[in-house]
Amino acid sequence: MSAPHPPRDDRWKGAMALSVVGCVVTVLAASFPAEGINVGGTVVRMAYPESWRAWLHPDPPQLVVPRWRPEDVSDLLAQYDSGWTAATGLEPANARAADTAGVDFTGVDSTSVAGSSPQKVDSIAQEADVALGPAPAPPRRRPAHIPDASALPAALRLTIPESAQWAFGQLFAQLDEHGNINVLHYGDSQIEGDRISGIMRHAWQQRWGGSGPGLQAPVPLVQSFALRQSHTGPWKRHTRYGRRDTTDTDERYGLLACYAELEDTTGSTACLTLAPEPRNHSQFGMWKGIRLWHDSVATDCVVRVNDILLDTLRAGTPASVLDLHGSWPKADTALAMTGDGPIVGLQETEVCFEGVVPRIFAVEPKGQGVQWHGVPMRGSSGTLFRKLDRPHFTGQLRALSPELVILQYGGNVVPHCKDLAQAERFGGWFGSQIRLFQRVLPKAAILVIGPSDMAEKTGLQWTSFPQLEAVRDVLKRTALENGAGYWDLLEVMGGLGSMPAWVDSEPPLAGPDHVHFTPLGAKQVGTLLDRSFLACYSEWRQDWSKPAPSAMPKRAAAPVIPSSLQTPVLETDGRR
Repeated sequence: MSAPHPPRDDRWKGAMALSVVGCVVTVLAASFPAEGINVGGTVVRMAYPESWRAWLHPDPPQLVVPRWRPEDVSDLLAQYDSGWTAATGLEPANARAADTAGVDFTGVDSTSVAGSSPQKVDSIAQEADVALGPAPAPPRRRPAHIPDASALPAALRLTIPESAQWAFGQLFAQLDEHGNINVLHYGDSQIEGDRISGIMRHAWQQRWGGSGPGLQAPVPLVQSFALRQSHTGPWKRHTRYGRRDTTDTDERYGLLACYAELEDTTGSTACLTLAPEPRNHSQFGMWKGIRLWHDSVATDCVVRVNDILLDTLRAGTPASVLDLHGSWPKADTALAMTGDGPIVGLQETEVCFEGVVPRIFAVEPKGQGVQWHGVPMRGSSGTLFRKLDRPHFTGQLRALSPELVILQYGGNVVPHCKDLAQAERFGGWFGSQIRLFQRVLPKAAILVIGPSDMAEKTGLQWTSFPQLEAVRDVLKRTALENGAGYWDLLEVMGGLGSMPAWVDSEPPLAGPDHVHFTPLGAKQVGTLLDRSFLACYSEWRQDWSKPAPSAMPKRAAAPVIPSSLQTPVLETDGRR
């Protein structure tokens, strides 16, 4: 006989049990980490049909980016020019002319202040056997045409939080007082060769007065366009960014995060030579004297300048700055035109060392007035400053005491950033760098410049990196929350998808790697950055309150960073 049928109420229990088990397995498969779980030293992973992958882990929706054409970039730059015309009432020169190294100064012309003409060259100073006199003071200037900031496009405006307005206000006040102003412009390879930073130096020295090329690495990776450098002897360059030398056992890299030392320690003569770059602006090549930023001295080292014994680094001298000044007979002279007339400048300066040379962190041709120090760090994400030897780095930072610090980074993070969580971690670590500068330089203005548009090849098209906008947003929020200003280079270019059009422009404004600007594109960026600063200067003159230094408010307290966001961001070995 056949078995009796089960009661009608129980016939679906098996199907229900299988459904519950299937749901549980599906949830586990969806939530199980791809790398598995370590259980007692054994990694347990969950396998599921490949057909499930698209359902369990769908790809994020593709970002829709508009396709820019070269004529769109031309139209955008024309809009910037027309906005500048409306703001100043003067027609701007074509800042993109390929046959000049000058910056667009129409509309920002400077006028000399009475009684401040530079020292004129007389016939005596032109004789080769007569020592040069003291370096002439730079002509005192003030902007002749102040733009109406409200007439400029929003993309060209610096974003300055209220907590940072007093610092930028103090910077502008000191510029108007025509004192010695130091600007420390850190960045990645976008500013290599004095690109962007050189445009800004020339603009500010012309507008507010100044001379000199700023701090220089003793043995640069790339020749700067600010001056000519060469060396003799077995010098070796060490950097904290990019590919770090594995033989380095400490973090004493100094203000520029690099140094040079001799591989041969037998005491042979070694020299560093500095000379003006004749293709660049004449005021960059005007200096009188050299400052050497060096490490502690183990044995005596004789220092000669143009074959003249000037000083001796004595054994036991701590890390400091050696000021080489005085009269240097038989130095070649050149007439350099600036403002009101010719002044005397050195044609070439050769600094030679006899003995065991300590680490040389920087050489500084001594100019006057506005000093714009461009510090390119190829491959850096801008998160290395807290890794440097703290007493040594902060001591040099205080010795220079810059009124403005610019941090132009983010481009080396974008290609390696996989998701928003990594962008947030970068933002947390970058914020700690800003706070370090604020603790050491409590009165300095700090400006962060974010990444430009950057593109990668996907199929036959160049498209912006997926996390570029996330990195930009995090960097901007971090800067503003920590009391620093922000300049959005991505928006200045036109936003996501604009880089291919900059590359295809005629002449090209960016290189075929779709990452770096050409010299002409960097010149355009520098001109726009200068306009943004001048618009901020205009706002300060018109609207901002000007508290006395003793009454300056404290910066807003920095937000607490979760411990998960405090993982250091490693410096990349990229080319940027």
